Amino acid sequence: MSVIPAHFREAETDHPAITQWCTTILTGGTARLLLLGPHWSGKSHTAYAALRRLLAAGYPAADITVHQAMELKGTYEPGMIENAPRVTVIDDVTVSVDLVREATVPLETDSADIQALMAVEAGALADAVDRLSRLPGRSWILVASSVERLVETVGEETTKRLLATAEQAELPSRPRPNTRW
Repeated sequence: MSVIPAHFREAETDHPAITQWCTTILTGGTARLLLLGPHWSGKSHTAYAALRRLLAAGYPAADITVHQAMELKGTYEPGMIENAPRVTVIDDVTVSVDLVREATVPLETDSADIQALMAVEAGALADAVDRLSRLPGRSWILVASSVERLVETVGEETTKRLLATAEQAELPSRPRPNTRW
């Protein structure tokens, strides 16, 4: 199975932060990138474009892992991060907070059981990002909407460490496509 989903198989970018990130990894270094921007700004597209660039240059797919935050929250075990390949992408780190903050209608309160499950899952994601941020010799891209929402998702201490150890690239808003499902 490819690390690039079909939807992103043609992803391209000329963003200078991606060029630098890829160059550093391809020359044997460690690169860390926090990719920020609002919904539909192209963050996931940009992250997959970076992976496409690595693969096109001969970087082994076996040395890359990609996690969708919503899926990672439900399947997380610390070894998934600690034993992961040299390059990791965690996409949509702040999606749970984004969905709540951007809701256009009042949200119903979940039952206590659901709230407890969501708290456990949120803790799993925060632990995964915290562990990744502490591992030496690992390159990564974390995709998030904003620093403020990252604090809500992974905590202030982890966010401070991310900001201190990673380059940041902020993507501007762009028009949403007129797609009907």
